[in-house]
Amino acid sequence: MAKHYGGVREDSDDSGTAAYTALLVGGSSGFNALLGGGRGADDQKYARLEAHGFYWTASESKPTSAWFYNFGQGGLSLNRHSDGNKGMAVSVRCVRD
Repeated sequence: MAKHYGGVREDSDDSGTAAYTALLVGGSSGFNALLGGGRGADDQKYARLEAHGFYWTASESKPTSAWFYNFGQGGLSLNRHSDGNKGMAVSVRCVRD
């Protein structure tokens, strides 16, 4: 889906800005990602609300980690990461073909 809307930071010509804009709330995709932050590893409190939207993928990298997408408001970009600690307790969105 990210690729369809321009790609993530490392795979796009615009650092993932087009995909970020299209997939965020009010964007053209209808995905409506929210910037819900995530839970910190040390204190277990949610942080980065309204600054980052973290979303798990279905791809596990290790038993304790998985791939995730990061909607970063500061850079207006969509990033993909391979080693997200599952304790981050970030958002999930089910997408149907």
